[in-house]
Amino acid sequence: MTAAAGGEAALRQAWPTGLAANPAAPAAVLDRLLAADRRPDEDRWLSARALPAGTVEAALAHPAPAVRRRLADNPHLPPALLGRLALDRDRTVRRACALAAAERQVVLPAEALAALAGDRDANNRRLVPACPGLPADLRAALARDPQPAVRAAAITRESWPQLPAGLRHELTADRDPMVRAAVRTARRTERPLPRTLAEYIAESDPRRRERAAAHAPIERRLGEWLRYDDDPWIRTAAAGNPHLPTDLALALAVDPAEQVRLAVSVRPDLTEPQRAAIRISVPDGRTAAPAWVTSRHGDPRALVELAASAHPLLRRSAAAAPGLPAEAVRALAADPDPGVRLALAEHCPDAPHELLVELYAGGRGRAHDALAERPNFARPGLARFAGHPDARLRLAALRDPEVAPELVERLTADPDRAVARAAARHPRLPLAVLRRLLASELAEAAAANPALPLELMHCLLDLSDVPRPVERPAA
Repeated sequence: MTAAAGGEAALRQAWPTGLAANPAAPAAVLDRLLAADRRPDEDRWLSARALPAGTVEAALAHPAPAVRRRLADNPHLPPALLGRLALDRDRTVRRACALAAAERQVVLPAEALAALAGDRDANNRRLVPACPGLPADLRAALARDPQPAVRAAAITRESWPQLPAGLRHELTADRDPMVRAAVRTARRTERPLPRTLAEYIAESDPRRRERAAAHAPIERRLGEWLRYDDDPWIRTAAAGNPHLPTDLALALAVDPAEQVRLAVSVRPDLTEPQRAAIRISVPDGRTAAPAWVTSRHGDPRALVELAASAHPLLRRSAAAAPGLPAEAVRALAADPDPGVRLALAEHCPDAPHELLVELYAGGRGRAHDALAERPNFARPGLARFAGHPDARLRLAALRDPEVAPELVERLTADPDRAVARAAARHPRLPLAVLRRLLASELAEAAAANPALPLELMHCLLDLSDVPRPVERPAA
């Protein structure tokens, strides 16, 4: 194999980077990448893919803290191994472990939580209260921490009642303003929202007024008052309040404000004829459905009814529900509302192949591009798009499981680089072509091809001056 476009130095950098992303690269190859003096892609591959057990062990013991930090970011890392990083000698690795546990809500082993709670670095201890499964004694210890930021982090509305009474008294009188502010927030109790007309008129906080209109179990006289409020957002809030009597809600169905009528139209107490009679304009895009709709997602019968609703927002919500009955899937796939069909395509694993291709071909943006990853997208017949003027559809042709190797080879010369790179990574690419591409500007993509023989993977690493690690003793 000879170096071509880009020069030999560029190829020596491209090959390891491609191999790091190769889903078929075995532990022996990944171990060599890990042991290299100049590891590919700044070690991002360590957090981007599931790793063999041996490679994980090698990364845990790697002398470079950057490697161990990247490993902590790997969502596939089991809690026990993430817990081992809590005992790491490097404080930035321990911090990455605490951050990962808090952000991904991973329950670490008890000894790991104890180690992080007693960490020498206050910035690390400050992250521990957000970790799930924190024992009460550790939370109390953190609330007594000498650093105010740590004490403040340990005080939340949920944790405050669980702290010992004496400690709560100490924290209430804490000298640090940050801690006292956390205590005030944790102790703050919500006054009941206004329910009567007199209470509503006496309320001076406009935010509490709006929340009362939207959620409080308001009395009828207050409902009648809210119906005539000058502020359309107050009327919108009242229109969606499930405690508002149905007849008052229907009176708002002819409100001059569009958002008020829309709020009425998605109430659970309306019949379908009443819903259909309301003049509304449904917004495009993702509009959240009311909670009562999502609460019925587990009921197959209710989902069939929602799929047949006169209201597009209710049908969109049904289309996003897990476990849709086949009857509802068929109805929603033929829905006239584009938002309904897109919601079905995005969420339902049984969304028809034809629907996925139609929406992928007719739309633009991240949501439509992601449809190519849906379970029913890759089907025989997509290769018909190989000569399409739209590069996205030529890209889709490569997802045909029966695509001809000759067609894949042709697409490696596509003028669109995304298409050419995808073709270079395609496992049906003839080996002779793959070898040629390894010495071209597509070298990185070709090195990521899962059809690359193991011997060739090691050859590429040899040519990249990546040493072979000492073999591990047999288990």
